[in-house]
Amino acid sequence: MLIDNLKNEIRVFDSMIQAFRGLESAVLNRQTDMLSRYAVTIEELSLEISRLEDERDVILKKMGYQSVKDYIDKSTASDAPQIAYLAAEIVEKLNELTIVMNSIRQIFEFENNYFEFLNNLVRGVNPSPNYSFNQNKQGVSAYTTNYNTSRYDSLK
Repeated sequence: MLIDNLKNEIRVFDSMIQAFRGLESAVLNRQTDMLSRYAVTIEELSLEISRLEDERDVILKKMGYQSVKDYIDKSTASDAPQIAYLAAEIVEKLNELTIVMNSIRQIFEFENNYFEFLNNLVRGVNPSPNYSFNQNKQGVSAYTTNYNTSRYDSLK
């Protein structure tokens, strides 16, 4: 029963990784109609993972263990090595999912920074600063620039 639960969890993580890769592709290709589809799929898969984790906790408690690690460490059952392998596979899937999610985050950060750069270049709009000053504002005037005039106009 625990083995089936872990296998199902791995299957759902695989599906979630594919959904996030699809989301990444939709973001890169500007397919706005696909964004909501992938978002719904990811939400459904998240709920499925939550359900499987709750089910796993119930299974482990019925067996007298607190966690999968506890089961692997204390169990003398013949399936303990297989459970350990499946748990390691889940960790690998989580790492892969983290990498894909981080990639999407970086895409959004790049687009936001690029938009700020273009805004600053064309309109002369002051982007949010990457530095902060002391509360007493000493030395701020040395760093203040007039952004009312467009930098584009000054390049003509």
